[in-house]
Amino acid sequence: MGTIILYSERKIHSALSSFRKETETILFPESFLNSLSKEERKVLPKRIFPLLKRYQKFMLSKRRINKKAGKILYQKDLGKLVRVNLRIETEAWALLGLLSATHGVSRCFMLNYLFWLEASGVGDSIDKVLNVGCPALHDSYSYVWHLDLIQKTIVRRIEFEPDPLFTDS
Repeated sequence: MGTIILYSERKIHSALSSFRKETETILFPESFLNSLSKEERKVLPKRIFPLLKRYQKFMLSKRRINKKAGKILYQKDLGKLVRVNLRIETEAWALLGLLSATHGVSRCFMLNYLFWLEASGVGDSIDKVLNVGCPALHDSYSYVWHLDLIQKTIVRRIEFEPDPLFTDS
């Protein structure tokens, strides 16, 4: 009789380096890219982490973009999309993925949404309300995607520490 070997490690563990960059492909609306100067296009990757720092508390505190927990929402039809390869910090890419998964949208959708918030001037009011007196990023994040096959429910949940937004006290 043969032996069945089961792998009991149920997680993937990797180092998170803010200095390491990977090339990632992002879809941008052609109209957005055409609105940028050559210099603005060049610094596009450097704007991502500051955008995440500025808007992550707002995104964690707002109603989820996609109300269907079992679906991923991709780009809305805003015309032609252009693929752009960007060298993005590993930490920024991971945080973008976490926010995207929590909201049930793709990373491309979330990044374009953050650029839209910035262009709309939402960040100025957020800085005065949510970002005063606390660090730009939380110490740790946990994303849970819970499938209950008996109750037939799907739950996407984000947890983070410290949690100044929703305290029990």
